[in-house]
Amino acid sequence: MNISYLKNRGGFTAVPAAVLFLFFILLLVVCPLRGQALQKKSLTASDYDSFGNFLFHKPSRNGNWVGFSMFYKNGKDTLYVKNTLKNKLYSFPLGTKPDFLGDNSFVYQDADRIHILDLQNGCKKTIANVTGYFSSPDSERLVVMTKSQLTKKQSISVFDQNGKILSTIENVTSMKMGPANKKILFSIADQNLSSIGVLELGQKTKTTWIHEKKPVNFKMLTWDKKERAVSFLTEPNSGTENKKLYYYILENKSLYVLDPKTKDNFPSQAVINESAEYAITISNDFQRVFFSISHKKENSFNSTEDAVSKVEIWKSSDTYIYPFMQKSLRFKKQNRLALWYPLTGKFSELTSDELSKVMLCGNEKYAVLSDPKKYEPQFEYDAPRDFYILNLLTGEKKLLLQNKKISPSEPLPISSPEGKYINYILNDSCWIYNTASKTYTNITRRIISQYLSLTNQKNSRNFILTPVGWTANDNKLVVYDNYDIWTISPENFTLKRLTRGREKQIQFRIYAPGKFSEIEKSYDGYRYKSINFSNPILLTAAGEDGRTGFFKWKKITGEIPLVYDSSYIDKLHTTDQGKVLFYQQQRFDKPPKIIFQKDKVTRTVFQSSPHQADYDWGSASLIQFQNENGIKMSALLYYPASYNPDKKYPMIVNIYEKQTQNLYKYSLPDLENEAGFNPVVLTSQGYFVLCPDIISEKQNEGPSALKYTISATKEIIARGLVKPDKIALMGHSFGGFEVCYIITQTKIFAAAVAGAAITNIKSYYHTVDWDTGRPTMNYFIHGQLKMIQPPSEIPEIYNLNSPIEFVKNITTPLLSYAGKEDNHVDWHQTVEFHMALRRLGKKNTMLLFPNEGHTITNPINQRDLTRKIIQWFGFYLKDETPEQWIDKN
Repeated sequence: MNISYLKNRGGFTAVPAAVLFLFFILLLVVCPLRGQALQKKSLTASDYDSFGNFLFHKPSRNGNWVGFSMFYKNGKDTLYVKNTLKNKLYSFPLGTKPDFLGDNSFVYQDADRIHILDLQNGCKKTIANVTGYFSSPDSERLVVMTKSQLTKKQSISVFDQNGKILSTIENVTSMKMGPANKKILFSIADQNLSSIGVLELGQKTKTTWIHEKKPVNFKMLTWDKKERAVSFLTEPNSGTENKKLYYYILENKSLYVLDPKTKDNFPSQAVINESAEYAITISNDFQRVFFSISHKKENSFNSTEDAVSKVEIWKSSDTYIYPFMQKSLRFKKQNRLALWYPLTGKFSELTSDELSKVMLCGNEKYAVLSDPKKYEPQFEYDAPRDFYILNLLTGEKKLLLQNKKISPSEPLPISSPEGKYINYILNDSCWIYNTASKTYTNITRRIISQYLSLTNQKNSRNFILTPVGWTANDNKLVVYDNYDIWTISPENFTLKRLTRGREKQIQFRIYAPGKFSEIEKSYDGYRYKSINFSNPILLTAAGEDGRTGFFKWKKITGEIPLVYDSSYIDKLHTTDQGKVLFYQQQRFDKPPKIIFQKDKVTRTVFQSSPHQADYDWGSASLIQFQNENGIKMSALLYYPASYNPDKKYPMIVNIYEKQTQNLYKYSLPDLENEAGFNPVVLTSQGYFVLCPDIISEKQNEGPSALKYTISATKEIIARGLVKPDKIALMGHSFGGFEVCYIITQTKIFAAAVAGAAITNIKSYYHTVDWDTGRPTMNYFIHGQLKMIQPPSEIPEIYNLNSPIEFVKNITTPLLSYAGKEDNHVDWHQTVEFHMALRRLGKKNTMLLFPNEGHTITNPINQRDLTRKIIQWFGFYLKDETPEQWIDKN
């Protein structure tokens, strides 16, 4: 291990007050002379790379430091840690994986080195040849794995927050940190003999050996949730398939083993495997271990011929189409979930070829099984299923749900945290199944009258409840409506409203930082986590006027605002028992910054891209209005840089479903865009940019896009902001489809750009999504096009929505583009539209990018696409001289 010490010179301390005073006096003297000369600069492409992406990591536990990074196109990425009380800043070029160790130490990595920085004096310890590291905040320990360049062997070292080595373990082959970051399960190997043990990270490190000096390899090291038991596999050094499963209880040092060769009822043709799909899991009661097995299957194909044809055989009666079977390797070798009771030796298989999918309920006493293939072939994204519930204690299995639809609005059943209930959605109603009483309840029906009364509504037309979790001990179900958070008692069906978002026009949601923490994976399904309303709960808040922020909910007071403003606010962290807040704040015209807030007093800790203040910048506004039919509509309108209300400007309308949620989100000026669209670039070039919300209508996607887009465009024209004859339309993917359809129905747009567009819905219906292997038709019912029946049954509906059917009406010059490796929306759709336009003598230029998929990912091609779109609009909206590629090929 290579460890070095040095004094960090990256720190910056506060400037003396006297110097600041003199500087301020000088500014007062020179400002009258300079004031008239200070002009904001116009943003050009040469300036773009000076703006960097900002990432706020987190504050230290005591709130005295914050860590953040800036990322730049030139590769000069830098990690920073800054004192929140003093003007002290440390910078680390190319630093990654930052963390705080205690209150006064900072850890980060660059290349294969780990650095431990003493934030008080700037001293830094460096550890070389690092392959990975973990921190333990509670014990203030750092665990580092290094690899010797000479012997190629790995070792684990434990450091305290001052960089002192507390323990070292040599010849490490694998390690697994426990969920509480207090213990490590590790294995070592020396002279073909391996051992496995547990390292405890307390004030004094302690090693407990579990299995020592065996001629095996240790694999799939696994902890239980409370760091009280471990499980792992062993495989003989000889490499045979005879893997064994072990289980060890730390408290009484009991070790149990499952050997397939000696286990009576273990299938003779089965082996324990290392499937990540069915990873080892230890039950919460420490009585059971779940793991994966696979059955050996002989190759059913025998041929005596020297050469074998590689022809693909597709049958219309096949359960799945050929490419989906190719993509889904699980159909070649089916893993099964098995259950072992170490204390009694009992073993059983849970899944089978007939019921191949499984979800464990919260207490692991029940399993929900299903077969995704039974109702195939069918023509939705997911087939309906029969669900069975299996009592793992008694072995009793019964039908839970038959022919249950699976869709985005009716997902898989989900278990409550303690396993007392199973939630599911059926025909837009929320249901629960009581696993003890074996009863079903339609929750929606039971509480609908209460809900209407509590919200002062007269009808249930827009009544949708979304389950999101349960309170402790499965006492109450937690649900969302459009605005608020509610709880429902599963015993007496009492409905309780926790927030008052409807009256305030604010949508409240439980804050889950870093990940969606309200549910957790349970093999092929999910289960909810408990939500503790006994303690204060942090809520996100999103207003219909675009404001965002955070509230704190308490049982006595309800929701109380912490920060709520006309900006985009996220990444909230709290310290000092919630009294101090750190969060990120941004606007379209204000780069992200870190805010420190205490007692409702705020100050900026760090401002990214401060030089933006030197440039003219556009602004964003939420436009709300009623169309000619009295329908309420919303749109996002970006104003051009240096906007002059006495002028009229050209405008670009960008469309794709709903976009007003981006009102306050900051965008970097950049030519490297996957779809060629960047609002900062366009507004800096003197364009208004309009992004209307489009509300989809089932089997009427083309006409609905036309209605909302034209209404929003006419609203802006009526406000006298834009030149009516200098308006363009652009969109990508589904937005590209909307563009192609709209320009067949109106002449209001002077130019258009459509990327990766669906242009012929009938032919698109019969294609394959080669990325997933699924038939494209399986996306139609619950996807964006929302077509219930095939083209053969409702040809008039498909014709009504297909741009290709109205191509003769187009007068708008169209720039279309696609990637020639687009397997999601078949790129031949773009070619087909181009050929139709070519045949009719319409103005169309098509760009086909080799080696690109649904979006353009190669930076060279991204820049080329963005520049060409700018040049296209410059010619048609600003009367600029056309580039050669526009004028002639």
